[in-house]
Amino acid sequence: MGERASQAAALVRAGASAFLAALLLGGCGARTRSMDEALAAYQHIRVGEAEDILRAVAADRRAQARDRAEAHRQLGRIAWLVDGDADRALAEAARAYAAGDERCATARMEARVLGEAGRGEALLSRLPALAAACPEPGAADRVRLYAAAAALDRAAAGDGRRLADAGRLLGATSEEARAGLQGSALALQLALVRGDPQAALRAWKDYFWLSEGDLPQALAASFPRGAAPVFAAGLAPAAPAAARLALVDLLVRAGFAREAERFAAATGLAKAAADHPLWRKAAGYFEARRALEAALLASNRRAARGGPPADIDSLYMAAERRLVAAAGLPRQSRAALLAAYGLYGEAGKTDGYPGLNLGHAVRDERLRIEQYGHRTEARFIALDNMIANGFDSWLWDGDAATGGWTEAGPVIVEVRSAFTEGPLTGWSVFRGGPARARLTGRIAARAASDAAALEKGGVAFLPGLADRLRLQLADQVGARAAAAAGRGDLRRAYLDEYRRAAFQQAIFIHEGRHALDRRLLDARGRRDQANLEYRAKLSELALADYPRLALFNIDSASIGGNGAHGVANRRILEAYADWIRGHKREIAGYDPALPPLVQADKLGDAQIRAVARSLDPLAR
Repeated sequence: MGERASQAAALVRAGASAFLAALLLGGCGARTRSMDEALAAYQHIRVGEAEDILRAVAADRRAQARDRAEAHRQLGRIAWLVDGDADRALAEAARAYAAGDERCATARMEARVLGEAGRGEALLSRLPALAAACPEPGAADRVRLYAAAAALDRAAAGDGRRLADAGRLLGATSEEARAGLQGSALALQLALVRGDPQAALRAWKDYFWLSEGDLPQALAASFPRGAAPVFAAGLAPAAPAAARLALVDLLVRAGFAREAERFAAATGLAKAAADHPLWRKAAGYFEARRALEAALLASNRRAARGGPPADIDSLYMAAERRLVAAAGLPRQSRAALLAAYGLYGEAGKTDGYPGLNLGHAVRDERLRIEQYGHRTEARFIALDNMIANGFDSWLWDGDAATGGWTEAGPVIVEVRSAFTEGPLTGWSVFRGGPARARLTGRIAARAASDAAALEKGGVAFLPGLADRLRLQLADQVGARAAAAAGRGDLRRAYLDEYRRAAFQQAIFIHEGRHALDRRLLDARGRRDQANLEYRAKLSELALADYPRLALFNIDSASIGGNGAHGVANRRILEAYADWIRGHKREIAGYDPALPPLVQADKLGDAQIRAVARSLDPLAR
C-alpha cells in the first residue's frame, strides 16, 4: 500500500514493564550520560551504536554496579529480540547477576528468554531462584507469568501434569498481573484446556475489561446471543463438534490463535471435523498467521541490523490469499477479511520503515469529531490481539507502540493493546507501594540528571520530568476515579477513567485532528508528517481532560530523532521552554537556578492548554 494512508500514526508510551523500562524507570540514582546515549541510539534505530555504548558501560570498572548490570541486561535483550541468540542473551544475564544490582530485573529478562526460546523445563527448574531474586510484593509476577506460559507449553507438548503448575503459578500472581493482557490470556488458555466454561468466560471478560455484557462490540453481530452460551456449549462434557467449532470461531475472530489451536488439539477437532468449513477456516488461519509472523520476524531482524526488509506488501497479500481460500470467500478484500476473521490492517511505512499493522477488530462504529469549530465524521475501528504492529513497535518491545492511525475515508484505527499497560501502571503508582516509592525515591537524582542534559541548551528527553508528570497524572486520575466510585470498586473506576482518558487523548483528539487535517490541508500539507504530528499533539495538549498525559507522551526518548514524532516533540518542547522563560512570574514555584523546561510540571493545566492554543494555527 506504499506510504501509510494516514501519513501519521499515534505513538503511545507504555508502562514500566517494557524492553527499555530499566533505562527509563529502573534504579534510584541519576543515569550516566552514556546510558542516556544508549537509550537514544536504540530508540532512533541505531542498534549497533547502542550496543557499542552498552559494552563500554559494562566494561567500565568505574561505573556503578547498577549501570553495569543494566548494560548487560540490555545487551542480552538485544541479543534475543534482534538476533534470536538465546545463549548469548543468557550469558549477558549471568554477567548482570555478577554485577550484583537490580537482580529482579535480570530474573525477568532470563525468564523471558527461556520461555520464548522454548526452554520451558529450564525455566520451571530455575523458577525458585528467579522468584527469590524478586522479594518485593508483586515483583515476581512477570517471572511467574512467563513460567505459567512455559507450563502450558509443556502441557500442550504432552506433559499433562504441567496444567496444575500453570494454575498454581497464575494463582500466585497479583490481581494487577492477572488482569493484564498476558495474565488473562493465560487464564483463558488454561480454562479452555481444562474445559471450565465459567473460568474461561471470566478470563475472556477480564482480557477485554468487560463490565457490561460479555462481547466486544464488533463481535456482537456474529454472536447475537453473547459469549456465555458459546463457552458453555463448547466446553460442556462430550460437546458435539459443532459447538466446539463455534467456540474456536469466536476465539479466532477475537485473535486468540494459540488458545484456539490448543483447545482444538485437546479436543481432537482436526480429526473429528476435518471437512467442516469452520475447521478449514480455522486451520487456514493458524497456518497463515504462523507463516506471516515468522516472515515478519525475520524481516524485522534484518532491518534492525541495517539489512533489507522483506517486501511487506507481498507477505501480506500472500497471507490474505491463504485466508480467503481457507474461508471459501469469492474474492480477496479488506472487507472480506474483516467479515470472516475480524481482521483489519494495512501494510506501509511509519517513519520510513516498512511494516505491517494487522489485528482483530473489537469495535467498529462511527465517531463525530469537532475541534475549534471544524467537524467531520469518521469510522472508528479498535484492534486487539495484533498479529503485527509495525517495525517500530516491534523494535521498541513494549516501551512505546503505534497506538493508532488515520486513513482515507476517514477511518480512525486504535490499537487497544497499546492502551492497557498505562492504566495498570498508573493504578500501581496511585495506590502506593513499591511503584510509587521507586518514583519518589529518585526525584532529586533524576532532577539533577535532567538539568545536566540541558546544560548546553536546546531540549532533550527528561526522565525526571517524566517521573513527576506520571505521579501528577496518577493522582489526578485517582481523584476523579474516587469521586466516581464512591463506595464502589476504586480499582475498576481508576482503570476505566485512565482508559477513557487515553482513548480521548490519543485517538479521539490526536487521530481526530488527523481526520480533520485531511480535509483542511492541501496535498503538500498532508505529506508533511512531522507537521501533522505537531498539529495533532497541540490538539492533545489543548483539548484533553488531562493535558499532563499528552505532555508525558511528548517528553519521550524520540526527541533528537529524525522521525515525525521526534521532530514534532522537539518542536513542542522548544516552544514550551520559550514560554516558560518568558512567563516566569506566572509560574508557581519557579526556580531561576534551573533550566525552564525541567519546570514544565509546575505549569497548571490551564497554562498547558493556553500555550498549545497559542501555537496552533487552527485555534488561532
